[in-house]
Amino acid sequence: MANDDHGSRPRPRRRKYLIFALGLTGVLGLFAVLYLIGGQGGSAQSLGPKSYSTHVECQVNTAGSKGTVTVSGTITGNATRYAVTVEVLDAASHQRIGLQTFEVRGSRTFGGTTAAQAPIGPAGIECKITKVA
Repeated sequence: MANDDHGSRPRPRRRKYLIFALGLTGVLGLFAVLYLIGGQGGSAQSLGPKSYSTHVECQVNTAGSKGTVTVSGTITGNATRYAVTVEVLDAASHQRIGLQTFEVRGSRTFGGTTAAQAPIGPAGIECKITKVA
């Protein structure tokens, strides 16, 4: 063996394979946990667009410098849950005097009262749906 220029055979490098196997196992475990969390909670948002049709009406009540707006509306579509944001505008100046978001689940109607900045102009108010999510 004294004349052997190459020396003894090197041991296989198992450390690299072990680190690779542990890393791969960790990544697969992370994916499994994320899948289970998203699947069991049922809170994952759908990525596709929601198809819907809406209608909203508003009435304003003022007393001095305070005002409230009663909002009532309907939404129909292909989702089971919507978040509908309604903006209330002064009809003459088109300035925002109120804003409220309604959570619609199961039912197709939404409504309530929201505070409004007063005084309201003589032209009244306008309501419009600014966002549906």
